Amino acid sequence: MIDIIHKGSNSFFIDNDGRDHHIPLFSTSRYIAEGKFTVKIEGLEKHYKSITHDLGITKKHSVHLYISPKDSKSFPTHTDPIDVFIYVIEGIKTMEVDKSIHTIKAGEYISIPAETPHRAINIHDSTMLSIGIKKPMKKN
Repeated sequence: MIDIIHKGSNSFFIDNDGRDHHIPLFSTSRYIAEGKFTVKIEGLEKHYKSITHDLGITKKHSVHLYISPKDSKSFPTHTDPIDVFIYVIEGIKTMEVDKSIHTIKAGEYISIPAETPHRAINIHDSTMLSIGIKKPMKKN
């Protein structure tokens, strides 16, 4: 996994208040090793083509990798303007989606429709993908 981490376009850690902070890609491994914060790596579309293919995703999309230690913070409840798939690579991810709790194990996924309130709860260590389906550009 370490080789994938440095192939992203941007890297962030999420602080205890649920805010993300940009970190240099070369520092990402250190933040992961410390095991204190959720780390987000963006721009991994090319590296997870087999998973997006298996999920039947054919539209343009973004792929963000989240590495979350047990009990670390994530973003507070929020909505996204696009449909999102949450796919767990390793561990167990607990998601609250529209006030309903979902437990997702490695190799499983859920889909979250655009504008649906959701948040991650890090009860266990987990590594997951957030795959956002991009909306087509409007033509004038």
